[in-house]
Amino acid sequence: MTAEALLDARSVLDPTTASSAPRRTARLLVVDGEAIVRFGLRQLFASDPHLAVVGEAATPRDALVIADRCPPDLVILDVDLGRGDAAGVELARMLLERHRGVRVLVLTGCRDRDVMMRTVRLGVHGYVRKGADTADIVRAVHALLRGESVFDSGAQAPGPALDPIRDEDRPPVRGLGGAMLTERENQVLRLLAVGMSNREIGRRLVISEATVKFHVRNLRDKLDVRRRTEIVYTATRQGIV
Repeated sequence: MTAEALLDARSVLDPTTASSAPRRTARLLVVDGEAIVRFGLRQLFASDPHLAVVGEAATPRDALVIADRCPPDLVILDVDLGRGDAAGVELARMLLERHRGVRVLVLTGCRDRDVMMRTVRLGVHGYVRKGADTADIVRAVHALLRGESVFDSGAQAPGPALDPIRDEDRPPVRGLGGAMLTERENQVLRLLAVGMSNREIGRRLVISEATVKFHVRNLRDKLDVRRRTEIVYTATRQGIV
């Protein structure tokens, strides 16, 4: 993601997007190890009257200091802060624990699905790869501030690159033993049980096929199975369906 591309995206806010933005000015904190990316993100939102970048940081320590001094409404965070993804993932956990109500958007070049799932289970509200269009980054930020969640599944499916997911659709932050499924995952599971394809499930639930795949992967992870065909069998044995 180049600075030029980020700067060009200042013009992507159309009336439809702007009208759905929150009225109150939202405070953003940008955390990224690359100065050019931090600069580009600051410029990206500079002309948006509903958003204000109140701080930027290159390290977890600086990010926590800024967040404690001026609690943000939303943090844009790269999990790879120059020392692998562990520091960034831990920072996401600490921000969510220390600042109730903060929204966290992971914006990263990391393509490791395990990292994505770790952050999702922590409770982050969005995960977008840096290869996404800057217009999509803008839309993702506004979606999070409206109380939605956005995850880039990486699937090369037609339609929007990013698909909004309501908070109740996200995996729970923690479980109490056994598989804990969200309401959306239960809906997908029930439709899998009657033999529907991803496309058919998407049409029935009015969500994209990419989002269906996202929930199916969550079901595989939570039920500890490797194949789609094992999901319903395992769920039935556990008494989930």
